[in-house]
Amino acid sequence: MKSSRRSAPFVTTMLLWLALGALALGILAVGAVVVETAGTLAQQHPEFAYLQGPLIALAVVFGICLEAVLIITALLVGSIYSGHIFGPTASKLVDALVAVLMIASGVLIAVLLVTPGPPALSLAIFGGALAGATFTLVVVVLRSLLQQAAHMRLELDEVI
Repeated sequence: MKSSRRSAPFVTTMLLWLALGALALGILAVGAVVVETAGTLAQQHPEFAYLQGPLIALAVVFGICLEAVLIITALLVGSIYSGHIFGPTASKLVDALVAVLMIASGVLIAVLLVTPGPPALSLAIFGGALAGATFTLVVVVLRSLLQQAAHMRLELDEVI
């Protein structure tokens, strides 16, 4: 009997990779719109024009973080599909995911500190930073679960 170590169905894996790719393209498109909108807003509100550069830089860094999250997620999905999710590479990927999520949350906090505007905008940015920090903590918990499962898998492989 032929044994297969595949843990996720091919169709599900491919659909998830396609969805992650579509999100990545969407983030690139939003990045282009942000740069264009920032230029227009700087012309309409010259008193805030000095913030255009820093806010564009923070938006680009945030977009890079989001792209990194999608790439790392795609690699983790590949690890699940190939049955290597319990290996050291997957653990390093999850560590990288935590680091990128922490950077993205920090960027939102930086945006909150430099963005003038109505309280609703500050509240929305704060909510995004809080959601990012919460998601990071969830990934940290899931990382510990992955490490425990990998350890159990190693013990089980030794028994067999």
